[in-house]
Amino acid sequence: MTLDRVLMQWVVIWFVAAAYVLFRQWKTDKGVGLLLTYVLTFGMLHWAAPVLYLLPWYDSSWHDLTREGSRLAAYAMVAFAVGTEIERWLPGHAHSQVHGSALERKAASTRAVKIYLMTGVILYVVITPMANAIPSVSAIVATGSMLVVIALGLKCWNAWRKRRSRLFWGCLMATSLLPVVTVVMQGFLGYGFAAMLTVFAFVASFYRPRWKVMVLGLAFAYLGLSVFVTYMRDREEIRGVVWGGSGFDQRFSRIADTVGSAEWFNIYDAGQLDRIDGRLNQNYLIGASVKHLEGKFVEFANGATLLDAVLAIVPRALWPDKPMTAGSGQLVAKFTGATFAAGTSVGIGQLMELYVNFGAWGVTIGFLVIGVVVMRIDGKAARALHRGDVRSFVLWYLPGLSLLQIGGSFVDVTSTAAAGVVMAAALRHLMGHLKRRRESSSATVVPTAS
Repeated sequence: MTLDRVLMQWVVIWFVAAAYVLFRQWKTDKGVGLLLTYVLTFGMLHWAAPVLYLLPWYDSSWHDLTREGSRLAAYAMVAFAVGTEIERWLPGHAHSQVHGSALERKAASTRAVKIYLMTGVILYVVITPMANAIPSVSAIVATGSMLVVIALGLKCWNAWRKRRSRLFWGCLMATSLLPVVTVVMQGFLGYGFAAMLTVFAFVASFYRPRWKVMVLGLAFAYLGLSVFVTYMRDREEIRGVVWGGSGFDQRFSRIADTVGSAEWFNIYDAGQLDRIDGRLNQNYLIGASVKHLEGKFVEFANGATLLDAVLAIVPRALWPDKPMTAGSGQLVAKFTGATFAAGTSVGIGQLMELYVNFGAWGVTIGFLVIGVVVMRIDGKAARALHRGDVRSFVLWYLPGLSLLQIGGSFVDVTSTAAAGVVMAAALRHLMGHLKRRRESSSATVVPTAS
């Protein structure tokens, strides 16, 4: 196969823009990993698969559509990079207000971290299965998994701040088990992997020396690819057991069989490359939407789905007949002309949604704004964390996590962000109340008998 120089051009442009964003963030040493997580997640969905098409021994029928999607992905990352630079020049630039080394910054309240962890576990394990039928409550309860992510990250922060290396590595080991938890509980690897990546990126924002971060990052990337190709090989069997209502002993037995026959990632294995291309290649769907819209088979949405994202903030408890729901619905099928198996959910993704609304200009302006927003939230959260204000940190960081849903719709982003604000504000109020009670109790003087 001859080298596709046009595709290589877009792949290289994307990489240079992403590297610039990460280098600037790395150099300034200010943030809590949101920017890093966003870029890495974007890369998994819009860069990893196109790179496969540059290999002389690999190709597929999606090649031309992938090239077209890679063009828009490159536009998006360049615009995102510009957005992060614009934020540095805006009034109240948060990153300029973060000072001091990681070990000089304040630890988070241990009591607060325990509350976040306990609340998250209870919401995710106990309440979530019962809350789906209750309007608005299910969205707030869904923040449980995010609270677990926050608690694990803060535990790592405190352990590093206090030089407790065993606790630090123990928390990271616990974090690495999150994909196992989501596979066992729900049959999905992606949710757990995204949560784990978020914690690791948070830790990478303060862990030193940096060369260890790079070495561990490369090792993690290879291990992650190996886990992914193995999981995709056995995904149907695993989900058959989990979704079939089998007990946990059968679920663990099925997963143990998969682990026992795990494959190390091999770049020359066409079967493994097909699994990556089939699941992570969002660019071919974007390319399909470009061709479908250019052929006039469907009209541009002209902001309709973005309006839905704004209206999604209104709680269903106040608007029982609210038409928009979480997820992408049939948007991908509508704008690509593709058909999917019954019951299959395909996320439209932020890149495609911006394109199907306003074309390439929508992608450019949209990702410029996203760059500004992610950069600002990352900096505000870092400033709060470094001064020991864990409640303000969560008030920024928890809604900020919703932006990392790059493969979902903007309805997912806004509804999750709104729920995150409500949850963070409620916990902020609760911890403030507990603090006042504790201070009041300590100030009370108990009279003594005369």
